[in-house]
Amino acid sequence: MKLDMSQAWNDATAIALANKDVLGIIAAVFFFLPTLALSVLAPGTELEAAAANPDQFQAAMIAYLTSNWPLFLIYVVATTVGTMTVFALLGKRQSVTVGEAIKAGLGATLPYLGATLLIGLATVLAFGVIGAISAATGSAVIGSVLGIALGIALFIAMIRFIIVGPVIAVEDVNNPVAALRRSWALVKGNTRRVFGFIFLLIIAIIVVSAVIGMVFGLVAALVGGDIGVWIEAVPAAIISAVSSVLLLSVYTAIHRQLTHGLPTTDIEIFE
Repeated sequence: MKLDMSQAWNDATAIALANKDVLGIIAAVFFFLPTLALSVLAPGTELEAAAANPDQFQAAMIAYLTSNWPLFLIYVVATTVGTMTVFALLGKRQSVTVGEAIKAGLGATLPYLGATLLIGLATVLAFGVIGAISAATGSAVIGSVLGIALGIALFIAMIRFIIVGPVIAVEDVNNPVAALRRSWALVKGNTRRVFGFIFLLIIAIIVVSAVIGMVFGLVAALVGGDIGVWIEAVPAAIISAVSSVLLLSVYTAIHRQLTHGLPTTDIEIFE
């Protein structure tokens, strides 16, 4: 079927508003608090100082990630569990409690991470093959052309895999490969619509976040010290949590519309 973007947006806002109280709790625990902790405990001021010099920035980034990897690991796990919990809460047809949604989110986390890992490994392997071809032929042009082609292919693939999360959390498809193929089949024929919809939404989020960030960043710079860090970190964490919930609601609405609420077996996975 063809995706109706207006209907997807209406569905996303409707399901988000209908579950706003529970979503507020989930967003606070799994998105707001991890983001705030990361901003306060690992502010990354050294990265800002080295941003003008690419070599210095790369070295600063490596040092930053090396010293703060436990925080990033906790952040990734927490936000992934939160993501799958939101999908389970909003996407399942039957009513679920917060506890049931969190349980479903926990159960869906490993399959989702597995699907993400498969995408990452395939990407690294593809670029490795291109590097080997470029080295074997001794032609930078061939490598550049293949790299551009791969970049386009990966971009299309990311759009086609955009509802892997709802497929896993809502439909209980715990096989990462099956979930990827299911998402690919569902989005087929709507790649451009999905991209246009998500692109416009992300641009709007970026603009709003940038404006609010500039205002509070200026205030934080004027205040300075630990208080300044909090003044900048709290609004940023709130924006991150709200934006995450909004995007996840949209993904859920897209999944719901493309499946018509049908069980997995009613749509061909291996199309």
